[in-house]
Order: sequence, then C-alpha cells, then structure tokens
Amino acid sequence: MGTWGTGAFDNDAACDWSADLTEADDLSLVEDTLSSAEEADEDELDLDLAREAIAACEVVARLQGRGGRPSAHTAELDQWIKARAAKPSPRLVRSATNVLDRVASSSDLAPLRDSALDLRKRVAG
Repeated sequence: MGTWGTGAFDNDAACDWSADLTEADDLSLVEDTLSSAEEADEDELDLDLAREAIAACEVVARLQGRGGRPSAHTAELDQWIKARAAKPSPRLVRSATNVLDRVASSSDLAPLRDSALDLRKRVAG
C-alpha cells in the first residue's frame, strides 16, 4: 500500500475506502468499519484496517464541522458529506473515539499514533 503523507486520506487504503463511501447512500460503511476496528482482536487490527478506521473517524469529524485539511483526495468525499448535512449520533462519536484510542495505544500501529491523537481531539470536540 502506498502512503504519501500523515493525513487520514494520504494512503491507498483510506482513498479506496473513501471511494466506496461516496457510492453509498448512508453512513453504514462508517459504522461497519468502526465496529470492525473496535471488535478486532489485537492481531486483527492491522495497518490497513486501522487506516480505514481513521478515515471513518475523519468522516465523523467532518460531519461535525471539525474536518482536517481538504485536499484533492478529499474533494469528492467533502461533497458527499456536504450533501448529507447530518450530525453523527453520540454512539458513532463514541465508537470513533474508542477506535482512535485503540490505534493510538497500539505499539504495532505506532506510525499512526500522532494523527490518531490529533483526530481524536477533533472527533470528541
């Protein structure tokens, strides 16, 4: 997988995940991704699932008006989010913060720690 930056969508896994989301009609992919990351055993929460989960958390932040920097990689996603104009449920926000805590505390996912901690602040408000 290619990684070219530290942002939530600066890698192939997140960009592919985002493309799938923009074809959906609702937040079920966000919910499913966060649920998978929360429920994964330690050895199942690999780098690709963590990157997808961070992308899902970034969507939660953007739905709250606390998104990260826009880029060419987020333009279509930002349009999709704008068209939804919905706030995430408290349960979804709680799930996102749980996932970000898990990513930040995992030694196997150390390269994602700083971006997970920053994103957690934006998700939690």
